[in-house]
Amino acid sequence: METLKKINLFNGEFNSFEAREILLDMCNKNIHFNKVQNFSSQVRFGEDDEKALHRISQLRESAESISDILQYAKANNRKLKIKSFIEIEYED
Repeated sequence: METLKKINLFNGEFNSFEAREILLDMCNKNIHFNKVQNFSSQVRFGEDDEKALHRISQLRESAESISDILQYAKANNRKLKIKSFIEIEYED
């Protein structure tokens, strides 16, 4: 499938506090979005949205991994270089 657009969201160096705000906020907002999706499915169809629940689990694991990296960076006074891109495609 052809990529319509590739957008650069982050590309720079951040201290552990800045990186925590950027990365964990992004994870938490995505978790919230999926919780709302699941709640909507429960109200409309009387059942969980398994895709949303799976994504929540994945995002929580990602947030834990990010927290580990950030703790190490803070403890060792290290900066973090973060690069993040989004690719947008049409789906058939």
